[in-house]
Amino acid sequence: MAEALSDEEIGAILSQQVGQANTHDSSDEQEGSRAKALDYFFGRMDAYVPPETNRSKVVSRDVADTMGWIMPQLMRTMLTSDKFAEAEPVEENDVHYAQQVTEGLNHVFWKDNDGEGVCYDASWEALLFSDGIVKTYWDDTPQFAVSFHSGLTEDQRALLLQANEDGEEPEVLASSERQVVIDDPETGQQVPITVYDCKIKRQKAKGRFVIEAVPRGHYRKNASAKSPYDALFQSHVEQKTRSELIEMGFDREKVKTIPVGSNVRTSGEDVARTRYLEDQSLDTSTEQVDLHEVYAVLDVDGDDVAETIRAYMGGPDGSVMLDWEVWEDETPFDLIQYEPIPHRFEGRSVADKTIDVQDIKTVLERQALNNIYATNNPQRFAKGNIKNPEELYNPSFNGTVFGDGAAEITPLPIPFVANHAFEGMAYQDEVVQRRTGVGRQSMALDPEALNNQSATANQNNKDAAYSQVELAARNMAKGWKLVFRKLLKLMVKHQDTPRSIRLRGDEFITIDPRYWNADMDVTINVGLGTGSRDRDMVMLQQVLVNQLGLADRFMQAGATEQAIEMLPKVIRTMTKIAESAGLRNPDEFYPDNAEEIVKALKEKANQPPPPNPKIEEIQAQGQVAAQLEQVKGQTALQVEAEKNRLAVQQAQIDAQGAVVKNQAELEADLQTKAADRQNAIDIANVNAALELQKQERELAWKTWDAEQNRQLEREKMANSAHIASMKPQPQPSGKPAG
Repeated sequence: MAEALSDEEIGAILSQQVGQANTHDSSDEQEGSRAKALDYFFGRMDAYVPPETNRSKVVSRDVADTMGWIMPQLMRTMLTSDKFAEAEPVEENDVHYAQQVTEGLNHVFWKDNDGEGVCYDASWEALLFSDGIVKTYWDDTPQFAVSFHSGLTEDQRALLLQANEDGEEPEVLASSERQVVIDDPETGQQVPITVYDCKIKRQKAKGRFVIEAVPRGHYRKNASAKSPYDALFQSHVEQKTRSELIEMGFDREKVKTIPVGSNVRTSGEDVARTRYLEDQSLDTSTEQVDLHEVYAVLDVDGDDVAETIRAYMGGPDGSVMLDWEVWEDETPFDLIQYEPIPHRFEGRSVADKTIDVQDIKTVLERQALNNIYATNNPQRFAKGNIKNPEELYNPSFNGTVFGDGAAEITPLPIPFVANHAFEGMAYQDEVVQRRTGVGRQSMALDPEALNNQSATANQNNKDAAYSQVELAARNMAKGWKLVFRKLLKLMVKHQDTPRSIRLRGDEFITIDPRYWNADMDVTINVGLGTGSRDRDMVMLQQVLVNQLGLADRFMQAGATEQAIEMLPKVIRTMTKIAESAGLRNPDEFYPDNAEEIVKALKEKANQPPPPNPKIEEIQAQGQVAAQLEQVKGQTALQVEAEKNRLAVQQAQIDAQGAVVKNQAELEADLQTKAADRQNAIDIANVNAALELQKQERELAWKTWDAEQNRQLEREKMANSAHIASMKPQPQPSGKPAG
């Protein structure tokens, strides 16, 4: 078993590794390629394609133009949604916390850090240098907030100076008191009181989670590393003043021994350089020195098993060991790549694909412009005596050339070949389009490029270009996934208290990473944003229709739980539609607690359904009918018994009735006979009366007839007398009733 390494031995090993990493990074393959890419981006090409004397110095900007088209697509991919990363549960208990983890990760990235700036910087360097470096770590430096208060009473001041939950008391930076006069609310009289004005420094957090984009020229690694995850040596070098190092807690005497100089390079712009101050009498506290934050794999305890350590080294080559410790977390560096190459640390960049095209187009464009200049201002053949030849060398506007009579000036014809140069440049544009997807047709900027093309062909061209940008976004998403997984582990380890965060508007939630699963998976949202908004919305609308149709099929088939489980997917699709429309916070329009809703709906679905009034009515009718049938059955027996009872009674009644009937018949017979006798008497009386009336009528008739006869006799005698006297005599009238 080997012996443990001393601090001096660890410092010597790390200093040697720092020097080797600096040498590897400053090689032509590394820094030379980055410096060239940056020069081409800014159009500094004289060192690579020298212009001819007194000829065009124009420079093509293909590297910058191509990046300028790709960057907006990438930024829209990452910035459209406020949920750049989404946590996915890997265990059953993770389902409850997945939404909380998602909100917490995105809040730390977008709110606690400049997420938009980090995305832009890392993506820009990935496009230009092939690799963007993102550093994720927990900074245990306490975070303080300074506040000013005036007019505090004694009680208010005491309340303000109370310790927080962690027992941390605020620090009073400045305080003063003064007398003021106020109205006593009880007596209404003015009374003097003492109020305080103070400046308070309070600790608001024990530390913070930091996500930052490290300039590519500030990152070092060992030469054989294939990725940040198998590197045996990594470091982040930056310049700090000696005063800043002392404030960071490093030993004052060690800080003073750090040599002045720098190996820090800004994105490959400058070559490695070492600077030394000539005047040592200047204020040394503001001197800038190199600070290397080193992560190395060493066997420091002599157990033959290497450990990861973090060390701080000062100086251009890390010659001064400031501090070191065994590192238990993951190394903080992650790689964001535009086009990774398998088994290599460095990938391909947009500059790698377009630098040669920029060379060719620069030469062709210069030749074309030179040809146009020559065609517009051709050389002249002069013979004879020219009195002012300078007018030929450097002609002025409306200038006149003087010569003898035999002098003659003849323009020399210059063939126009610039059109061929433009054709060559157009071909190089097609090369760029094949390599990167950026071209006139894909950008739809040139109407002539779309002539005689169907809508399908135009869309196919755009899709082919978008597919390359989408591939770049997905390549970068691999690195961002590792960034957020690392952030998740850091939050679980270092945030030991709940925290309330604001989501949107006035909505707040509490996150508590102590209950999270640090191994939860993370997905980066890069499915949208690379294509056109209209195409994305049309596709998502069709997906939404299919989801709703599938949910309806489940409901019709009786699969209620499967239909309910479609709800989060439907909400997610609707959210994506809002994202593709360009809305910054699409979650404001739809429920964000879909999982809770699904759980509640499932519980409700498993409960017996509420009674249907119609079914209850039918059931009640059935119960009534059954009761009626039961009553009918009971009533039939009762009726039968009643019939028997009534039959007995009827028999008794019949027996009694027979006696009564006989008596009644006898009485009726007697009554009938008596009535017959009475009737006979009545009839006899009537007959006697009728006979008497008949006799009386006959007597009256005979009396009347006799009276009539006598009257006739009298009339005759009267007639005879009348005749005799010629005077008629009155005749009696009437006849007695018969």
